Amino acid sequence: MENIETQKELEWKEPVEIEDGKHTGTITRVEFRSDPYEYTDIYIKLDEADVELKYGCPTNLSENTKLGKLLIALGEKSEKGRKVRIDEVLKGKRVEFMTLVNKEGYARIVPDSIKAV
Repeated sequence: MENIETQKELEWKEPVEIEDGKHTGTITRVEFRSDPYEYTDIYIKLDEADVELKYGCPTNLSENTKLGKLLIALGEKSEKGRKVRIDEVLKGKRVEFMTLVNKEGYARIVPDSIKAV
């Protein structure tokens, strides 16, 4: 049975604006989804704001994939046939990355810009 709320009181808050450029943060969680495609979502909490940004990668691991390049950039060794627990490898890692604000005003992490601090 779904947990559905029919009423909720919310408080207006100041918008958080994240500028284009270099940022640092910590990977807080990793989630996997399969609809409409198999994707791995990595959430990074920024140091300078109480905000998490999501970085999505197709759930496919090789040296040439977005997810594989991310793991290698964070110090993981590429070894054919070896299995990796993506959440255990990434969660808690300190990272730096670049963002660009899209036309809707949302900050997005630049692909392949995440590096270990």
